[in-house]
Amino acid sequence: MVNVFMIDDHPAMIEGISFQFSEPEDRVRLVGSSLNATDALFKMPSLDVQVILLDLFINTDSPVSNLQLLRAAWPDMPVVIYSAEDSTWWKYKMFGLRVNAFLNKCIDNETIITSILQVSNGSVLLPSDVKDMLNPVIHSFETASLTWEDLEVGKEMSFGLSIKEIAEKLHKSPSSIEKHLRIMRMKTHTHSNPDLTRTLISRKLVPLSR
Repeated sequence: MVNVFMIDDHPAMIEGISFQFSEPEDRVRLVGSSLNATDALFKMPSLDVQVILLDLFINTDSPVSNLQLLRAAWPDMPVVIYSAEDSTWWKYKMFGLRVNAFLNKCIDNETIITSILQVSNGSVLLPSDVKDMLNPVIHSFETASLTWEDLEVGKEMSFGLSIKEIAEKLHKSPSSIEKHLRIMRMKTHTHSNPDLTRTLISRKLVPLSR
């Protein structure tokens, strides 16, 4: 039996997972939960936790800060991201911070349980789009691929930032951002920045929210 601690700001989601893990044959059980990562720091030490099930977006907390907080306290604890977010950008970001799996909240109960059992043994379950990214190219179009640096620009553009704002945020020159966008349009066979943004979103290469 693998003991799981869940961090999610929706009590109903925690109750649902607790119910899903309630059958003896499920092989995993929820031994504790909290509504944020800070609270988990106080609750987890008294529990025999083997896997953390972590929601990506918790209130106004930063997903990166939450994961870093948990990693500082438990460097080797397997962490499974459990989220409605399905973008390649966030998957890659989280695997770069050493999560063990990234599961969509729409998946079936057996997949959740199987994944938790696998990561409890130290496995890292890389989705296919992240594997492509680590090659080091990410998503193949007809003859070319987008890089992680391309997607950083595309992500900020999908959030509505101007070229000048993207340049300031990524510490690049506006002309460098223009060049990235021009190359990305060529790679994706799009003819304008709005068309490029729609393509990146439709292929789930950039997140829909910050």
